[in-house]
Amino acid sequence: MASLESNRQRILVSVDWFPPAYRAGGPIRSTFNLVSLLAQTHDVWVVSGAYDLGEEEPLSVPLNVWNELPSDQGQIQVMHWTKPNWNTSSWSRVLMEIKPDWIHLNSVYSKHFTLVPLRAARKLDSTRIALAPRGMLGVAALSLKPLKKRVFLAYARAIGLFRNVRWHASTSAERDEVLGQFMGADCRIAQNIPSGVVPNNVTRNQSQWRVVSIGRIHRVKNLHFGLEALLNVTSARPIKMTFIGPVEDKEYQEELMAMAKNQDRVDVEFLGGMPPTALGPYWQQSHYLLSSTTQENFGHSIVEAWANGCPVLISDRTPWRELESKGIGWDWPLERATWLHGLEVALNVDAMEWQRLSENARSFFDAEVRNPDVEEANLNLFQP
Repeated sequence: MASLESNRQRILVSVDWFPPAYRAGGPIRSTFNLVSLLAQTHDVWVVSGAYDLGEEEPLSVPLNVWNELPSDQGQIQVMHWTKPNWNTSSWSRVLMEIKPDWIHLNSVYSKHFTLVPLRAARKLDSTRIALAPRGMLGVAALSLKPLKKRVFLAYARAIGLFRNVRWHASTSAERDEVLGQFMGADCRIAQNIPSGVVPNNVTRNQSQWRVVSIGRIHRVKNLHFGLEALLNVTSARPIKMTFIGPVEDKEYQEELMAMAKNQDRVDVEFLGGMPPTALGPYWQQSHYLLSSTTQENFGHSIVEAWANGCPVLISDRTPWRELESKGIGWDWPLERATWLHGLEVALNVDAMEWQRLSENARSFFDAEVRNPDVEEANLNLFQP
């Protein structure tokens, strides 16, 4: 365990899932990348659940003990708790052990990794609290189990559950979502930190279009909309559509497979979930990322596509807009005719035009996504 004698600030991060968990997608990467940045200048501890999303068996790591995460930047201690430790006494014990300057929470509604540690941390006068809502206050997210969420948020406002919390918004839109629920809240914007840039832009096979979707197979992801449009487009080349992501809704996947069956326009495959470290070969052979999401707080798959020189075909429900004018892809409203027309354009560009889009995507990632200002904003979250 890292020494408590360090003069560096101590930050304890609480999150439901942390690597080697991967099935929850973007929020895991957001937290991991933030922790990696903080370790350069802070002493960092992470407490997380011992299970991947939807899994009953624990992760194949040492459980309920501190483990040092390999890092060239600094010390990161991680503890994966099994369910018997998901309680107030465990949180009180670890908070008294570490006495963190800050605790960073990564959910609005998580009982065991937000609400319980939030209450426990209030007993330490020296510990400040930061909370990242991770898109959970957006319109689309609030439309799921809306009554339960409205009641919870009204209760939270009434009792001051989140008083004196510093909210960590990823975008200006998320800041507005926070202030819409908690007027006058201390809310700072710090864009999520993307994974590192890829050294080389790999040449793609030009005999067919390779389109990839990265994310959970669940109805809330609106995958059927994008697939239906793709199945009805006229393309200059054959199309192969690859879905990569854990299957959380088997019935929904069966519906998607039925849509793709008995048609010869698009070759569709489902590869299941895989950790981000295994995605490299798929990014490097893909021409486009497809995402018809109804809400995306950041979009790690979007920015990772750009890092790999892969333009994107996405909805206008993400922070990334006006992509066509930037030459890095397209963002369209969720209207069938608009998507059909847009896909016709994207899937009929010639090889030279696609290469221009690919190079623009990597340049945009370097200049606008991964830059020192983003890292500074994240570090400033933990300043007075």
